[in-house]
Amino acid sequence: MGIFGIAKKGFGMLGKARAKKRMLSGTSTRAERLKHGERSPDIKSVPVSKTVRKEGVEESIRRSKQDAYIKNIDEVNKHKKDIEKAEGAKKKLKHMVDTKRAIHIGKGIHPSDPAKGNK
Repeated sequence: MGIFGIAKKGFGMLGKARAKKRMLSGTSTRAERLKHGERSPDIKSVPVSKTVRKEGVEESIRRSKQDAYIKNIDEVNKHKKDIEKAEGAKKKLKHMVDTKRAIHIGKGIHPSDPAKGNK
């Protein structure tokens, strides 16, 4: 190995040592962690859920799907209420036009100014 190869190998070790130091201090970049980090085949930082421990994986999957279904039901009901409120608002606007508190101009409804009249 030539002098350049030895220098390159030495500087490579320096980069690894620097990356390890930065990983321990928590200031490393993702690229450094992927290049120089030691990775375990098992995920150790995520704990097993209570449902899996008590009732099993199938029950946990069933519950998570059920929760998503209930969330979907709540959201649909919320949108239905908003539509009903909008229908109520349309009826109130029509009532305002009928009582001449608002006027149609083109496709829009605008409030009438009592001082100027409905013109």
